[in-house]
Amino acid sequence: MIIDRYVAKRFFQFFMLATIASLAIYLVVDPVENLDKFLDKGVSKKDIVRYYILYVPYILYLVYPVAMLLATMFCIGGLTSLNELLAMTASGIPLHRHLFTLIFISFIMSMGAYYFGENIVPYTNKERLAIWRHQVKGKQDWRMLDQGQVYLQVGRGEVLHLDLYQPKTLIGYGVDLYYLENSRIKKRISAKSMSWDGTEWIFRDTYLRTFETDDEVVEFSERYSPELGIAPEQLVELKIEPEEMGLRELRNFVDRIIETGGRADRWIVDIHSKVALPFAACIIVLFGVPVSAVRRRSGVIFGVTISLLISFLYFGMMQAGKVLGYKELIDPWLAAWMGNIIFFIVGFFLYLRAPK
Repeated sequence: MIIDRYVAKRFFQFFMLATIASLAIYLVVDPVENLDKFLDKGVSKKDIVRYYILYVPYILYLVYPVAMLLATMFCIGGLTSLNELLAMTASGIPLHRHLFTLIFISFIMSMGAYYFGENIVPYTNKERLAIWRHQVKGKQDWRMLDQGQVYLQVGRGEVLHLDLYQPKTLIGYGVDLYYLENSRIKKRISAKSMSWDGTEWIFRDTYLRTFETDDEVVEFSERYSPELGIAPEQLVELKIEPEEMGLRELRNFVDRIIETGGRADRWIVDIHSKVALPFAACIIVLFGVPVSAVRRRSGVIFGVTISLLISFLYFGMMQAGKVLGYKELIDPWLAAWMGNIIFFIVGFFLYLRAPK
C-alpha cells in the first residue's frame, strides 16, 4: 500500500506538470497565430481574455491523454533509471502491480474527464466560438434573425415549409405541412401562422386537405396541433460543431437525421469519439508502462521525445480513423476506436515482453 501511494504521488506530480506545460504551450502558440485577427477587428481586451479563459477547458480536455502518457513515462521511467523499479521487483512487487495501480487511477480520471467533456466543455466552447464567429468573423447570430423560406423535413415523408419564421417571437407565417407517400402528396396542412406555446406548435386558421384517388377532402380549424416533434431552434439556420454539443444533444441530432431519411455516419463517429477520447488514457497507460519500464541511459530529453512521438502516432491514428469513418469506408464505432484498439494490442504485446 505504501508503494502504491508512492507511485501514485509521483504519477500525479508529473501529470500536473505535463498538464500545465501543455496548457502553457497552447496559450502561447494560439495568441501568436490569432491575436492580430482580434486586434484588426477591434475586439476589446476583456473579450480577448474571456475568449482564452473559455478556451482553457477545451485545451485541458484535448491534452488530457498526452498528459497521462507523459506522467506514465516519467513516473515509471524515473523508477527505472533510479533502480527503484528493480528493487521493488526484487522485493516481490511485480510490474503488473504498478500497471494495475496506474490503470485504476486512469480509469477514475477518465470518468472525470468524460463528465468534464459532457457538462463543461460544450458550454464553454459555445461561448468561445460565439466570440470568434461574431466579433472576429463578423457573422451575425442566426438564432436572432428572421428566417425566410424555411424548408425542413420533420419526419419520414413529412416536409414543413414556412414563408417566414421569427425566432424572437417563435412564430412562423405562411405554413404548409406536406405528407408524402411514394413521391405523391397524400395530405397537406396549410395555416396562416404557427406559434410555440412552450410544449407544442399551435397552427392558426388551418385548412386540412386530404387527397383521395379522385377527390379532395377539405376541413377548416381555427386551432390545430399537429405532432411535429421539432423544437424552435431546429427552424433556425445555425451551424454548430460537435464540440459544442454534449453526447445527449449529439444523439438527438443524429436521431433527427435518421428519422428524416438522412445518413448520419459522420455524426455517429463523433458520438463514439466523445467516449473514446476520455477513456484513451487507460490504453495510453497500458502502452506507456512497459515502454518506460525498460532501463535506458538516455535521460529526460529522450523520455520527452518518445512520449511526444507516441502521442503524435496515437492522435494520427485517431484522426485517420475518423476520416475513414467520415468517408463511410469503415463502421463509425471502429473509426472512433481504431487508435485505442491498435494501441491496446501493441501495449498488451509490449507488456508481455517487458521485464517482470
